Amino acid sequence: MKTNLEIPEVIVLDKTYTRVYLQEDSFISNLRRALPREISIEHFEKPLKSQISEIDFNFLQNYYERRNGANGEAYILRTIPQRIRVDIANAFFAQDYITREDKDYLLKFYVLDEGLERYILRHSITESDEIKMLKLFNLKSLHINNVQKAMISEILESVKEIEKKFIFFANLYTSPKHKFFSPPNLKHVSGMQITEAARQFAIAICHKFGSVPFEGVTFLLQSLKSEFYQYAKVNMPIKMRAIAKDVKFAKDKTWNFVDIEITVYQENVEISKVTTIATILPLKVYQRLKSGQQELYEIDPRFRPSERFRNNISIRYLEGDQMKKWVCHIENFSVGGFMVKAEGALPPKQFTENEDLEFFMHFDIAGFVHGKCKNTWTRVEREEEDTFLAGFSIIEMTNVDTENLKEAIGRFGRLIEERDLY
Repeated sequence: MKTNLEIPEVIVLDKTYTRVYLQEDSFISNLRRALPREISIEHFEKPLKSQISEIDFNFLQNYYERRNGANGEAYILRTIPQRIRVDIANAFFAQDYITREDKDYLLKFYVLDEGLERYILRHSITESDEIKMLKLFNLKSLHINNVQKAMISEILESVKEIEKKFIFFANLYTSPKHKFFSPPNLKHVSGMQITEAARQFAIAICHKFGSVPFEGVTFLLQSLKSEFYQYAKVNMPIKMRAIAKDVKFAKDKTWNFVDIEITVYQENVEISKVTTIATILPLKVYQRLKSGQQELYEIDPRFRPSERFRNNISIRYLEGDQMKKWVCHIENFSVGGFMVKAEGALPPKQFTENEDLEFFMHFDIAGFVHGKCKNTWTRVEREEEDTFLAGFSIIEMTNVDTENLKEAIGRFGRLIEERDLY
């Protein structure tokens, strides 16, 4: 039986939270809410202790201790000192490495209480302030790293009595196996990746903390603005802080609108800012909106599928009383028909004689597509290589299959602007 929690090197966020197809394209790790610096004794020792496991409670006690804070006794996050004796403070300010600017900076947060003869931390601080103070005080051993904070946040999130701030943090993470965004392909973190990571961060916040479901909804992006202030190094960690400036709720209390400002830091210096506004719609509402924006084409548009789906088709026909299939690849497709290619396999003669052929397609997320089709033309592409092309018109599909095909086209198809007509 485990008696303590294991602390990993990094907590990589699953792709379902960032809504990307491949895990290596998910750029978020150590996702968390801002931690409360003080938890009342009543909340810590009663609802919190009773609602979490003993292992989790023991883990929290490594980071929160009961002592006097700015507002009396409470469980306080073990980071920078809450109170400093006057004699210790004066000796600290007299150190050669402490500049006048450093002293003025600290006195913005610490106020002298002459009666207690203590400097009391009276003002709230940011995580950037916390790290800077720990360095000045030479108390790096009290630093709580991003993974530990993410684990603390995960535990506290389940306790409704604990204060929940609309401030969130994460780290930009790049899989070492990524085909593009990994050394030696890049010498710095590109603005494109920072923007994409910020976008994913905002989406993940909505799922994790706004209770937005993973299925049956879509994010309608209204605005995405990026500003860049400094070069981002590949070999140094990047932290992102998000502030939810505006949040609206659906009837079921899930988020359905967000205005989020994301600040990107490296080595405690602000290097970028990304603001995003989005509406979260039920998929049925989104599809109704899209149905009123159908494109008009002079001819039936065809789309070239993503390479990974070219083999996901089967055309079946009867030969006598046996069902057989023709092995081929999708070249293009639409809601009205598709073109396929086959190498070394002459199209069966039954194709031209049978107007009731069956086809099956499969696409990730969109699902299966099944219907009946008719062979409209066949030709040899390169006779010496035995390569054949064939066109089919779709003559029958259920409403579900039609919607799945439209979904596949929208997700994985690229419009062929100049298509051949046969």
